[in-house]
Parts: sequence; structure tokens; C-alpha cells
Amino acid sequence: MYSLGINIGSSNVKAALLEGPRVVWSAVEPHEGNFPDTLTKLLSGCDLPPGVQTLTTGTEGRHLLNIHSVIEPLCIEAALQNRKDSIDALVSLGGEDLVVYTIDSQNKIITSFSGNKCASGTGEFFKQQLARMNMTLDDIHRIPEDCRVLKLSSRCSVFMKSDCTHRLNKGEARTGDIVLSLSDVMAVKVADFLKRARIEKGKVLLTGGVTQNPYILRFIRERMPQIEFIVPEQAPWFEAYGAALMAASAGSPLPAPEKLFKKSSVLFKRFKSLKSAEGRVTYLSSQKGKVVAGREYILGVDGGSTTTKASLIDFETSEVTASFYGRTHGDPVRALKSCLKEIQRQIREDIGDGQIHITLASTTGSSREILGVFLETPAVYNEIIAHSVGTSYYRDGIDTIFEIGGQDAKYVSLKNKVPIDYAMNEACSAGTGSFLEESAQGDLNIPEAAMIGDIALAADAPLKFGEHCSAFINSDIRNAIQQGASREDITAGIVTSIVSNYLNRVVGNRTIGQNIVLQGGVAKNKAVPLAFAMLLDKDILVPPDPELMGCFGVGLLARQKFEEGILTKQAYDIDAILATDIVYEKEFPCKACDNFCPIRVLVVNGHKYMFGGRCNKYANLRKKKAFDEASVADYIEKRNDILFRECAPDPAALTRKKDVIVGIPRCFSIYTLWPLYSWFFHTMGVETLLSREIPPEGAARVESSYCFPAEIAHGAVQDIYNRQVDYIFLPHFRDMDSYEKTAPANFCPITQSLPYYIRKAFPEIPEEKYLTPVVSFMYGLEKAAEPFVAMAADLGFGEGEAKNAFAVAHEKQMECFAKFAELGRQALEEARRAKRPVIAVLGRPYNSFTTDANMGIPRKYTSRGYSVIPFDILPFADQVIYPNMYWYYGQQDMKAGTLLKNEDNIYITYISNFSCAPDSFMLHYLKWIMGVKPFLILELDSHTADAGVDTRIEAFLDIIEGYRSKIDDIREERYDNGLRFINRPGEEIHILNSATGEKIPIKQNPRVKLLLSNMGRLSAELVGATIRGLGINAQTMPVPDVYTLQMARNHASGKECLPSHLVLGSALKYFSSDRYRKDEIYILFVPTTTGPCRTGQYFVFYENLFRDLRLENVVVFTLEADNSYNELGPEFTKYAWWAAVIGDYMKDVETSLRTCAADPAAAMKIYDQIWQKMLAVAEQDITRVLPVLKEIAQTISQIPLARKMEDCAKVLIVGEIYVRRDDFAVDELIGQFSRHGIVGKVSNVAEWFYYCDHVRRYELRKRLRLLPWYRRVFAREFRDIIDWRIEHLYKKRVEKNIRETLGATGLVPRTPHDMQAIMNNTEKHFVSRELHSEIAISSGVAATAMMDGYSGIVNISPFACLIGRVIEGLYTPWARERKYPTISIEIDGNLLPPNVLSKLEIFMLNVKRFRGKGDASAMVERENAQTPVLDRKIIR
Repeated sequence: MYSLGINIGSSNVKAALLEGPRVVWSAVEPHEGNFPDTLTKLLSGCDLPPGVQTLTTGTEGRHLLNIHSVIEPLCIEAALQNRKDSIDALVSLGGEDLVVYTIDSQNKIITSFSGNKCASGTGEFFKQQLARMNMTLDDIHRIPEDCRVLKLSSRCSVFMKSDCTHRLNKGEARTGDIVLSLSDVMAVKVADFLKRARIEKGKVLLTGGVTQNPYILRFIRERMPQIEFIVPEQAPWFEAYGAALMAASAGSPLPAPEKLFKKSSVLFKRFKSLKSAEGRVTYLSSQKGKVVAGREYILGVDGGSTTTKASLIDFETSEVTASFYGRTHGDPVRALKSCLKEIQRQIREDIGDGQIHITLASTTGSSREILGVFLETPAVYNEIIAHSVGTSYYRDGIDTIFEIGGQDAKYVSLKNKVPIDYAMNEACSAGTGSFLEESAQGDLNIPEAAMIGDIALAADAPLKFGEHCSAFINSDIRNAIQQGASREDITAGIVTSIVSNYLNRVVGNRTIGQNIVLQGGVAKNKAVPLAFAMLLDKDILVPPDPELMGCFGVGLLARQKFEEGILTKQAYDIDAILATDIVYEKEFPCKACDNFCPIRVLVVNGHKYMFGGRCNKYANLRKKKAFDEASVADYIEKRNDILFRECAPDPAALTRKKDVIVGIPRCFSIYTLWPLYSWFFHTMGVETLLSREIPPEGAARVESSYCFPAEIAHGAVQDIYNRQVDYIFLPHFRDMDSYEKTAPANFCPITQSLPYYIRKAFPEIPEEKYLTPVVSFMYGLEKAAEPFVAMAADLGFGEGEAKNAFAVAHEKQMECFAKFAELGRQALEEARRAKRPVIAVLGRPYNSFTTDANMGIPRKYTSRGYSVIPFDILPFADQVIYPNMYWYYGQQDMKAGTLLKNEDNIYITYISNFSCAPDSFMLHYLKWIMGVKPFLILELDSHTADAGVDTRIEAFLDIIEGYRSKIDDIREERYDNGLRFINRPGEEIHILNSATGEKIPIKQNPRVKLLLSNMGRLSAELVGATIRGLGINAQTMPVPDVYTLQMARNHASGKECLPSHLVLGSALKYFSSDRYRKDEIYILFVPTTTGPCRTGQYFVFYENLFRDLRLENVVVFTLEADNSYNELGPEFTKYAWWAAVIGDYMKDVETSLRTCAADPAAAMKIYDQIWQKMLAVAEQDITRVLPVLKEIAQTISQIPLARKMEDCAKVLIVGEIYVRRDDFAVDELIGQFSRHGIVGKVSNVAEWFYYCDHVRRYELRKRLRLLPWYRRVFAREFRDIIDWRIEHLYKKRVEKNIRETLGATGLVPRTPHDMQAIMNNTEKHFVSRELHSEIAISSGVAATAMMDGYSGIVNISPFACLIGRVIEGLYTPWARERKYPTISIEIDGNLLPPNVLSKLEIFMLNVKRFRGKGDASAMVERENAQTPVLDRKIIR
């Protein structure tokens, strides 16, 4: 019997035909964005038996076939069952995925390990990078034997791409080195996943197309020699082989070719056609002249990351007379020679054998330094200035430049042709030309970049993809391909995505003027200027030859420098340049600082040049730049000297009292509190040992996508562990003394959670070896000492000794802070007197002041002649900042920014890290604080290439000069509508017009409308009805959609968390609708917190953004989690509680019905009708709703069911509260579970209220214990605890009544609701109760649920959410040890991408198997019996 298996992959179509168990035929074919045609062609090329039993697997594209389909893990199992040996793991090395499956003794999958959405370390990314270097897959077999592996960032495909590009462009690597390095990165990822799976010996099967790369196989085997790695002959088509084996029993007959595919259904939303913006783009015609013999010329060169440009410019007329634009292909010198050969040909066409005189040559772009050496010219300038000079030459009045290059994107604001502000893409390349081209070529088989514009303009409706990460947009593209979208609509979607990314991530909230120029090679694509015009609703100007603006501008700049007497002329001959080569003579380590940078000696025409290094030392020597070094001060170095030397104990003076060594990883709080920690142990007579290195094997242990400083922390712990100390000191750095009276000074969850996720990442270290005191100064010194006293007791010291040690240590810490303050005053005075501008470095001490993380940025400034000052020594304590800034370093940064705003000679550089959550808001605040004064943001990660950092620093220094020259012409003013929401005890809530003094009542006032964001349709509508019952004109905003999201991201950077965008977008959508009226006042309700996550920053962001938008009748209103949202009094609290609990349980009923109903669509129709009845009652008095609930329960009980809820596998969806409750964010996930017979129970809103109550009582008891015993019974805290108890009993009774009433439906899953039991599990398995956040409640409830009958946990969160990532890092390893199914999913507002859907399928398979609830064979989807997909994102 014949059987056929088909696998629709992200980049290839694979097929296998079997006769019994024997392989008759197999094939693998790249589909290049058109898998239907590829599959049809592939099948027509094989003589298939008619009606052969067929089964398809792979990505979502399999659902387009009229064939039964199955998830890949079952195919893998089928293929493994056919093997005679048993294996321990299988590694699938695919085009978009790298997955490690652990396998049991029956060759069944136990669990899987894979990366996030990012494509770094996958086959498709490897192929893209080969194309960048003009190589094919065949070429990798011919690289030289002496090639070597170089360090590349492996966290992110963009960082890795940046590393590759800059290493090649600086001459630090050959193409063969990059091939090996990329292969090594993939091998490292495989090894890391295997180690995480505890697979360190035995047999491992390697499958997937990437197994054809011999270097990857070699590196994998070298890294794990104890494992036998096997590559089966079926490796490239292994899943197709498994599908063929299953097809014999589970397949369906192969249809005729014309009936093979269904009609496609594209789920992505759409934009209007790009043609709608025609008429808003103006192209200036090219003004190229002819070369004239005997005339004088300038050679301008722009060595870009992906292309190299050169132009020959007439010295007198400024005409470009010859030019060329070619690929860099990783070799900038060769690329320039190619340009010069073409320019030489153009010269000969014009003047034959005539002669010209090239007297100036200048370079710009990412390869400017190496090309400056090659041309032996000192005229090397940054591209910001070069592009500004080039563009402003063609038209006066230009105020805004958008420039999109191959790897970099730039924004420049001009004033009278002088740049006064600028920005560049920080890390992401999603808004750049290389991304557009690689996506079109790699995914859509568009071979030439010149074709992209015409194809995009042929689109009827561009697809709405994500826009804030290139890897995620790639996933969206492949998802759209799998859904059958047209090439035209996908291409136009890519264009609009890169433009959206540029506007959000590069421009952000900077000023966009009225005279906008778009330049760079991407501007030649006709669709791109139209997309800018459409999204901005502004006119766009494209200059002549936009790709040449850099080389043209740098040529004009060289002439300007000559006229200023800075440059001198010399003769440049093209033939001589073409005959020139750079000879690499030797390499030596620079010993000017502790970085020990490798410096290469380059020889050009017999002249030696020293090239390399992080700072500007050798560039200064080459360009003969000199400055007064005595006038340059590095206050960061002085600050660190105070911290680690002056105020730290002398190890030689230690009087040892215990024969133990405490290892201290050099990370996080060490860079602020080293005197406290070191003196505490020193005074007790305990030796300490600081980490010295960051071993990569430690950084690789991270269980989630933490920030770079957390990666460093893992490496530092590994170093300490390797040195075999007795204890490891890992403090929970909770809070410090606050600078603000109304806000605490805590730390982000990743900083606070350090000891907890390190324990999970290093399970081999015994618990008792960790010393993890909570560092908290919120309640005074006596309370702060308690955790240290307890830690000392663990070391065998008495209470008296420990208290004395803490007192000494605290005194030394205060001395350190006093010395910081004195140094800060001195630095400020000297900066005011300095002749050159001074740079203040903001950020956090652990990323800005340490060479492990700051890429030598302070020295990059000092080696250019600019002094640097660390932010935390400045005298800023009295500065007024935006409200609710509850992060300690955030307070310091914002106060420093406010102080420096008015310091004319000090300019800010802010060092951030990729995906730093607090900075996603704080950088907005900094912009609002600084106004038009320029500042620089540098976003760093583990990437090693620093050419981009150098470019940004040089441009910033030039921008400072431009700003200083135009400062008198610049004016700034911020709008304020004067409206304030007033909620004072003893007063009715009202709005105060601060300009007129008018008090505007809110209750019973139709002019005032309270807008409620939609955190789940049911709860939001019910709360809205309830508030209307209290006499307030409340309106619930609709469930968001992608257009809502786009509206928000038009005004945001894209880095803020998804909930902030959904609330903002809903409000802006309302304000732009016909419901918005000028004669009404709108109150936007925003729940808030005082940390440690970002939620408490939403209202601050909105208030300031609304000021920018000049909204004259909008005010923001907040309620705080710290008070359990009780600020509006007991009546509101009581009604809101009823609404929240009813919404919770009705959501449970809805979710269970979707899974269990015989006809889910009909069931939802009945459900929606009875829901409207519920709302009508709630608007009168929600506390009287129980009789109606009983009727509703009876009606629902009569709905026919296909299965009972208790017979279904149940998963609990935990994580960030907004996205888990918001229908827009969570509905696709619920739909997937329902289709497969799984009940997806979403954690309740009431659970969060109960947790807030728990924290409130915990803090009340803590404050009460600080009082003498005889005062406690009279204290306010005592009365508040009694009130809390009464309130809690009421809440419990209400919840019990509602639960029991709706429980009669048989559709309410049982869930953990005993908060004390949940928090006991939290403390036992995960974190201290002192970590107040969703981390504590979600991890605890997840564990409790699994002990209580659930079959799996979903941790859902917004992209880059602090909470979600820490939960993943804590809960995932805990669940893995117990073989509990779990998955973490980050939501970015778009459809789940193919690789996440694949992970979800594995998860669902494990869920079904976990307690035997449902048959895994149900994962085979029968073509004629598919469950309809219900969309519950109901928008009214």
C-alpha cells in the first residue's frame, strides 16, 4: 500500500512517498513564498498512484489543502517508531525553527525546547546572511581552512546581522569567518537547549535541512562529545516521512490537482492602497553634469553597510559628473574599487584620455574609517552631517530628513540647514533597506530590489503586519504566505511595515516639520515615499539620486572644511587607487586601558596606520587630531574608584572569624551598594570574592529573554560557581530611600527577581549555598537590618554581631554617597567652566558605568576630548519630575535630566538596553524634559560591533555644535488644558479647571463622560453599566483591533507594552470619531500601581501625550492597586466587585461553551442574547442580579453539549492581567484550544483583586509591627486591618454566591482561590512575598492549579513584558522538573506567528496526554470535520 506525506515548511515544501515502510520517492523544494505552485509542481513531477492516502503536516499552510492534516510532533513520533533504536532527544534544525524534543523510552515526545519568535540561529537567517556576502549554500564548502570563529551576538538576528556587517566592513573578518561564526552560533543554541533538557549523553537525532551544513554538525559534536549525534538519511524531510507513515491509517485520498487547494482566507487586517497617496510625493530630477578635462574634482565616498557609493563632484559647480552605487558584499575596499572602475569608465566616456585633477577625497558611512585609511585621507565624517549637507544643497527650507539605508535609518531635524536634532535606529533593522530587500528576495522570490515598488503598487490592499521587530515581521510574512495572501499585498505590507517601524522606532515623538525629504537607496522604491505620505498625511520630497546624498554631501563637506582651512588639497589618482592594497602587517593589544583592544597595523603605499580599538585613540593619531588631555575628566572612573576602592574595606586588613568565602557576582546592586555589602561581611570577618569574568556558558543558562544586564548576572554567577566558593550572595534588591514623597523607590522586576531566577538557572547549586537577603530601606534602618541579621544567623553569627556589622556597613555606604555628592558638585562647577561641551551619562550604574556592559562609551568620549559625568553623583535631589516615578534609578535619571536641561554646557547620553521596559516610558519623559535640547540614546546588548555606536557619538557631537550655534532661534512651549481630576476625602469627585477655578461635577452631569478601556469585553461592559447605575456617564470603549493599535503606535515608540497601546489607541480612536464633541469633557480611566512593572507609567505617558496633541477637554483619572482600587469609596468598590466577579465567571462559561457546545456558533448566539439581559439589570443595581443569573444558568444548561467540561483537559492562562483578559490579545489562543477540545481557563480579575488585598494586609501588618506593642491597638493600621477583614468576608460571600449560581451550568472550571495557599506555594517554590507583582501571584496560582487537576499552564504577556519574562524564568524550569506542560507566549497585537503556533501544537499534545483527558489522535484534523474558528473579538 502506498502512502504520501507532505510537509509545508516555513521556507520549503517536503514530500515522501512510501510503499509500506519503504521510501519510494522524496523531495525538498524551496517554495519562495508560493508554496501552492511549488507543491503542485513537485507532485506533478512524480508518478503518484491515483488516490494515494495522504497526510499533510507543517505550518498553517497545511490547512489550505483538501487533505487530512496533523501536527508535526505526531509525525516525528511516527518516524521514530519506525526506527529500531531508541534515542534520548531529537533536534529539528529548520528554516525558521530550532526545536529540541526530549524522547522517552517508547520514542514518544516528553517535551520541547525552542527559542522565541526571533529567527537568529535558524536556517533561513543563515541563508540571508550568505546572500549579503554574495555567497550561496554551495559556496560554504569552499571557504579557506584557516577561517576562524568570531564572537557574535546570539540573542537577536538584528544584532547578529549588525555584528557580521560591521566586522566585515571594518576588515575584522572574512566571509569564511562569518560562515563559521554563524554556524557556531547555531551549534551553541543546540547545545544550550540540550543542556537545559538535561541531555548530556546518549543518542540524539539531528533532522532538518540545516543538517546539510557540515560546520554546524562539527561544532555540535565538538561541544557535546559525550553524545552520539545521528543524522538519518531522511533528515531533510523527516516530518514528511513521518506523515507518510501515518497516512496509511490516518490519511485521506490525494485530490486531483485542480481540487488540491481550498480558497484562501487571509486573517490579516489591511491598509488602503498606496496609490491613495499619489500626488503627495515630489521627485526632483537628476542634475548630473559631464566630466570636463582639466577641471578640479572632489571624490566623495559613502561606504554603507550593504552598499557602497561614490561620486565625482565638480569643485566649482558642485555638479555630480560621475557616480556609482554597488553592493558592499562584506568587503568595502573591493566595493570601492568597483565603484571607481565604473566612475573611470564614465570619465573616459566624457573626455577620453583627457586628464582631471581630484584634489579632495572624503569618506562617510559605516566603512568610513577603513576607507579613509585606504584613500589616505583625513577627511572622514559621520553620515548625519554628510546627508544634511547633501540634501540641503538642493532646496532651501528643508526642516526634516528621513534617510533609510541598508542597515541604518536616520532622522535629522534642520534649522537653516544646520542639524539641531537627530535619531538613528537603535538596534532594530526592520525600518531599513536590507530588511525590505531580504524579505522580498528570501520570502517572495523577488530577485531585484528595483521590482519591489511596482509589485507593491499593484496591491489592492496592503496587509497590516507588525512593525516593531524585523524577525516578527518576517514571521508575519510567512504566516501570510501560509494563508494564501497575494504576493502584491504581502509586498505592499512589508513596505508599510518598514515605514511604520521607522516612524515609531526612529522618529518617535520627535518633531516632524512641513518640508520633508526622503533619501537613501530605499527612496528609489516608488512605494516607500507613498507609504510615508499615506501614513503621515504629509507631502514628501525625494531629491535627485537619493542614494547618493551621503557621498555627494561628504564631498561638499570636504570642500567646506578646505575653505575653513581645516583640510589641505592633495592629488588623488584613480589608477593609483585601484592599484593600491591594504596590507595587514600584524596585530597587538592596546594597553591604554583594561579593555586590551586588538589593534591592527595596516600598510597602505608603504605608510603604516594603526587601526581598531573601541576608543578614538588611534583614529586621533591617523587624523593628527590633538586636544588638551589635562582638561578632560572622566568622573565615571572617579566615581567607580570611590565605590570600589576608597569606600571599600582593604581585604588585607580582614580579621577572619569564619573559614568560609562568600562569592559576590558583579552585577546589578553591586554598582550602587558595594560599600554596604563589602563592609558587612568584612566587619563580621568573612572573606568575599567578586566575580571577574562573564563566561558565555553562564549567560547561556538564561531561562527567558531577560535584558543584557541579567545575562551578565548569569555569567557572573557562573564565574563565582566555577571558583568553588562556600556561599553565593544574591540580594533581592527591593527598594531604596525615595527622593519623592508620594512614590516609593523600587527596582524593576528583573532586578528584584535576581536570586529567584538564578536558583532556577543553576539547579545544581544547593539552596543553602545562596544568601538572599531582601534589601529594603522603605521602613527605616531597623527594618532594613533584619534580613541581614537573618543571613548572618545562617552563617553562624549572633544578632549583636550582625546588627553592629550592618550599622558599620550602612555608615560606610553613607560616606560613599557623601563623596559622590561632593564629586558631583565639583564636576558640575568644572563643566560650567569647560571650553568644550561635557557629556552626562545616564542609565543605570550596572549598564552605564561598567566595561562589561557599556562598550567603552565613556572612553569614546574622553578620547575625543569630552569630559564625562555619571548621573548619580549630580546634585539633583530638589528637582521636580513627573509624578509616580517609583523606580529608584528612574528618579535619579529624571531628576538629572531636569537639572541638566538648563545647563548650557552639559549634554546627555542615555545608555539603555534592548527591551529595557522602564526605559520604554522614561525615554519619552526625557524627551519631554529636554524639549529641543539634543540628547543621545544608545541601546546596547551583547553585540560586539561598535561602529554604529561610534557613528552615533560623532553625529551627536556635531549636532551639539549645530544646536549651540542656533540656540537663540529655537523656542519651545508645552500646552496644558488646565483640567484636573479631584478626588479628596470629604468632597464629591469633580474636575477643576485650574485656569478659571471652576468646579465641574462628575455625577449626574451629562457633559462629563467617563471612558473605560476594554480589558475584556464582558467585565468592561458590566463595569460600565454598574458605574452608570451610580450616576456617572460611563462609556465602555470597544474591543481594540489592529487599527486601534496602529493609531496608538503612530504616537508611541513601539517599545511600550501592548496594554498601554490598546488603552491609548482606544482613546485616540474615540477622540477621532464622530462621537467626540468639543462641548463635553472626557475622563479616561487608567488603573495604576506604584511599581515595580510599567503599569503605573501609563497615565503619566498619556497626560503628556495628550498635551502634545493639544486635547483641550480630556483628563486622565487613576485608581491605585496599592489601595485595592478603593479611592472612590465603599459604594463603588462594592459594585465594581460584583461586576468583576460576574464578568470572570461569565467568561468561564463562554470559554467552556466554545469547547463543549455541540454547535459553538449557535451557543454563542444564545450567550450574547442573555448577556444583554444581564447588562440591563446591572445598570439598575448589580447587587440584585442573582435571580437573573439563575435564569441565565438555566438557559445555558439547556444548550446541547458535544462533551462535558469535566471530561476535557483544562489549561490555566496566567501572566500579565491585561492581555490575559483582553479579547483582542487572548482570543486567538482560546480559539486554538477550543478547536482541539481543551478548555482554556483565563485567570480571574478577582484573583488580582484578592492578591492586591493580600499585599495590602501584608504591608499593614508590617507597618503595625514597627510600632511599640502598646500603641498598636490605637494605630490607624490596626483599624485598617479590621476594615480589611470585613471587606474580605463580603467579597468572599459575593463570589461564593455567584460561583454557585453559575456553577449549575456545569461550565465553570474549578480553580484555586485560597490566596493564602497560593502565596504559600509562591514562597515555597518561586519568590519572596516581598516581590509585589503578578510574578508572585501568577507563578503561585500556576503551581497550585497543576497540583489541583489542571493539565497545563499558559504564561501570556505582552512582548518584552518584565512580568511575563520573569514568570517564564521561574515557572518553566520548575514545571519542566515535574514534566508539567507549560508554554510562554508573548503577544504583540498581531496573529500568532508560525513558530509559536508550532510550539502551541506541541503544548496541546502534551496537555491531552498529561492526565489522559482526550485522545492525542484527535490532533489529526479530518478535512471534512474541522471545527469552525470562532472569533469572539466582538466590536460594538
